[in-house]
Amino acid sequence: MSWNALRRAASSRVAVASSRGATAAGWPVWCALALVVASEYKFRVRADDQSVSGSADVFVLLEIAAYAVVACLLFLRFRPTSRVRRADWITCAVYAYGAVLVLAALYSPYRALAIVRACQVVVLLALTRSIARHCTLDAVHRIAHWFAALVGASVVFGVVVPFPRLPSQPDRFTWLHLHPVDAGQFLAIAVVILAAYVFGFRLERAGPRWPLPVYLVLLAVCAAGLIGTNTRGAALGAIVGGLAITWLRWRGRRRWEIAVALLVVLATAWLAAGELIESFFARGESAERLASLNSRTDLWAYAFEAFLERPLYGHGLTASQGLFLDKIGLGGGHNGLVNLLVDTGLLGAVVWLVLLGGVFGGAVALRGRRPEPRMDRILVLATLVSMVANSMFTESLGAPATVACAWLFLLAAWTSMAAGEQRETPWPERL
Repeated sequence: MSWNALRRAASSRVAVASSRGATAAGWPVWCALALVVASEYKFRVRADDQSVSGSADVFVLLEIAAYAVVACLLFLRFRPTSRVRRADWITCAVYAYGAVLVLAALYSPYRALAIVRACQVVVLLALTRSIARHCTLDAVHRIAHWFAALVGASVVFGVVVPFPRLPSQPDRFTWLHLHPVDAGQFLAIAVVILAAYVFGFRLERAGPRWPLPVYLVLLAVCAAGLIGTNTRGAALGAIVGGLAITWLRWRGRRRWEIAVALLVVLATAWLAAGELIESFFARGESAERLASLNSRTDLWAYAFEAFLERPLYGHGLTASQGLFLDKIGLGGGHNGLVNLLVDTGLLGAVVWLVLLGGVFGGAVALRGRRPEPRMDRILVLATLVSMVANSMFTESLGAPATVACAWLFLLAAWTSMAAGEQRETPWPERL
């Protein structure tokens, strides 16, 4: 066979693979969204003590079934091999973090819940690493788009079909039976993603390109929902993420011009609606309650005592939910780092910080690549700093099977993919 014939045959195979890829691109999206919805969307009210006790109802079984289906899909499509693969340091960090969480489940005082969460971490890790190995950047952009669409649709659903609110949160917006803090976490991530696509609309990137009005409408819906949740940590995260977007989108003199214009806009907004902004963050609470960050400082003081009891390995995965619940009536560490220090000790906290630093450093280093994946760099950095800011007040980023945990693993995969990590047999060819 001549060289030209071989080249034509290779081009034909590439065209077929691209055609299959367009059809198969939905699988990473639906798998990722299925795990997030199964873990976080609450279809009933369940007491905290029932969760840590390990008792299962039909919704818990459906959550486990969703993870099992995704695990089976990944196993059938990408069967594990004994061949050792070369991994970058971000991949090593995310594997190390997953291993720490799994090991911490073995000595947890709430063994049943911890083992379920550990298995969910394994499935989530397998999914994100499969995406990194077998997909292109088109897949992660599709996940970001449809995640934002899911959150926007959830806001509309929450308005059209309002569920009974928690007695302690009568005026805060949410949907289904999510706690407003959890809803705020979803909305903050969606707002940052949509703002990045709006500001970077003209930048070259992979993935779908929806009309600009679609991004603007979704952004307005999610921003309104975020304000309605009255979740201060999520609002802070969205603001930090938005500032990161404006700083990363432009360079040189243009960056400083945008910064000055933004300061003018913020000053004008404060002069025009300063009282409304203050009331949003104060939420009608007393000065004493605000000084304690809504009882968080009391919880963190007890967390420090619990950490000193087992500083190296912690009390075990999900231990913070039960320990704090028994002591002061609050479940979880209400801070990502505090939650990990109690659950996994210094070992887990250090690995988590290394993972965050690895993703951040890897995304910053993308500027040196040619051609520069600029839009990917903006999305990864803005989403990451937004979640880190929000993690000061909620434990989602330092807890398993949460939307922030899912996005942390996905951002690690996204950074490796944008850096040009060598992929194995493409995803479409095995479907």
